[in-house]
Amino acid sequence: MKTMYEIFDEFENAKSKKERMQVIGDNLSQTLVDILRFTYHPDFKWKIKEIPENYKVPTDVLPGITHDSLNAQLRRIYIFLEGNHTAETLSEKRRNELLIQMLESIEPREAEVLLGIFQKDLGVKGLDYKFVKEAFPDLLP
Repeated sequence: MKTMYEIFDEFENAKSKKERMQVIGDNLSQTLVDILRFTYHPDFKWKIKEIPENYKVPTDVLPGITHDSLNAQLRRIYIFLEGNHTAETLSEKRRNELLIQMLESIEPREAEVLLGIFQKDLGVKGLDYKFVKEAFPDLLP
């Protein structure tokens, strides 16, 4: 099974919209759908506005050899969602601590995907609201 960043690399390397649609179709999973929904659906507003200053990208992590995954961390993402009770009760300091723990528990490139969700831009050429709306008409308004 490919990682999200491998799928996104393949997406960027696709030569046409048809090929990009094929990449998404070939790699369709609940995790991919969740990432696209969390990133591009306007109802998801995040309390994370910038990367915490004390976050350091781990340099000693080998791909595939982390104790956690982006998929597992997505189950906890609600703690950063505006309007969520838990998110609203966390102090900014505690929220940043939790974010750093999440980011450091996964591969650096998966952490980039997680940060892209909060920034509403995955940084993948050709992957934007318009493309996702066309690929998944019922996913976005």
